[in-house]
Amino acid sequence: MEKENITLDPRSSFTPSSSADIPVPPDGLVQRSTRIKRIQTTAMLLLFFAAVINYLDRSSLSVANLTIREELGLSATEIGALLSVFSLAYGIAQLPCGPLLDRKGPRLMLGLGMFFWSLFQAMSGMVHSFTQFVLVRIGMGIGEAPMNPCGVKVINDWFNIKERGRPMGFFNAASTIGVAVSPPILAAMMLVMGWPWDVYYHWCAGIFLAIGWYMLYRNREHVELTAVEQAYLNAGSVNARRDPLSFAEWRSLFRNRTMWGMMLGFSGINYTAWLYLAWLPGYLQNSL
Repeated sequence: MEKENITLDPRSSFTPSSSADIPVPPDGLVQRSTRIKRIQTTAMLLLFFAAVINYLDRSSLSVANLTIREELGLSATEIGALLSVFSLAYGIAQLPCGPLLDRKGPRLMLGLGMFFWSLFQAMSGMVHSFTQFVLVRIGMGIGEAPMNPCGVKVINDWFNIKERGRPMGFFNAASTIGVAVSPPILAAMMLVMGWPWDVYYHWCAGIFLAIGWYMLYRNREHVELTAVEQAYLNAGSVNARRDPLSFAEWRSLFRNRTMWGMMLGFSGINYTAWLYLAWLPGYLQNSL
């Protein structure tokens, strides 16, 4: 077996820690295998439909706002509370979701998430009081928490660092499409069947997709990859086995003005977007 001559830049440092890094192959030498392409296509299609259904479920209370208020005798303040408890549960559940995702992987986490958010969505059509509705909305928020972290994890696992822009855009587009199509779809279904049957159909779609996800998707660590497939997935990565961030590193993030600017900006975007998403359908029904 012939040995390749390796030339090292004398200005570069060679340490034991850097020797563990996976070498970066030259551009164009490593191609995706047919199996990797199939895994990527399957994962992205499932993530796309999961995100669309996710936002259909989130929008159902806003579209059925006035109908639910009339049937359950709820005030606008109570509807606002129902919208808020979902967001609080969703946000708080994100905190343990990250470590659990690292341990269990997207296959189990997203599968369980879709199952439980669909289950609680169906239960929202069976409630008879404000308290019951609050509990259902909390459960639904917790169930939906793994959606975005799992999507990002899947893209990071199955696309190398230079090819993640397109799948990330495709995944993010699904949520916007879900918001765009939910009002006409939900309004039409509600007029034909009534709002309880509307959420029951969402439950069926979510459960079906959860089963499909668990059957078809595999975590990267559970797939026996060839050397060529490993090289493709790790292409462009400086260090494929980075140690977890220390507490000091996490703390330094919150001393960074750019980090605070991003957080405040994203909070403003979410506030504006969800304000319109939550209240605009009911406002138009009252005004037109």
